[in-house]
Amino acid sequence: MKHETFARRLFFPALPVLVCACISWAGYFGSRHVETPGLASLMALVFGTTYFISIAFGPLYVYTIAYLRGASRMMRIVASGLVPFLWMTKEVITLTHAHPLIESLYWYVSPLHLWLIMLMGLEMGGATLIARKILKNRGEGERVISAAPLVTMALSLTMVIGAYGWGKGENFYVIFLEGYRFFFGSGL
Repeated sequence: MKHETFARRLFFPALPVLVCACISWAGYFGSRHVETPGLASLMALVFGTTYFISIAFGPLYVYTIAYLRGASRMMRIVASGLVPFLWMTKEVITLTHAHPLIESLYWYVSPLHLWLIMLMGLEMGGATLIARKILKNRGEGERVISAAPLVTMALSLTMVIGAYGWGKGENFYVIFLEGYRFFFGSGL
């Protein structure tokens, strides 16, 4: 396995996903300005879908590419979390238009964001297995299957299903709201 420069290991794997997310975001929100209803709906569908896929499943791609480029485990995690973190930050900044900064920062622990982080664990475990298989096929590899990625995937999948399955996610959201009320009061 060849070792690439720091930027090629950390930022370049995330760049295509970030570009896709940005274009998809612009296309999705730009579709409301299209006057032809059918075209506007098609644009919203296509760009909304690619936006979701880039945010939710981009970490699988990023982690795999970073692994193949020789990034350390911590660098792979940071690179994989870059686009989802930027998306979360965009959401937090949007909330600052209506809420104080400290209340907006609480949105980082919203159920949707926590669910995404849990999903990312599942993807990173899977990406480890994919990258190891690619390296093994190239003759550079180690053992493909090991306990760490399988345990990570199992725990993440259990948390993703548990967070949604427990009252269809409503209980998770109620805990989030109770935390908000505890820290900031009942609001309006």
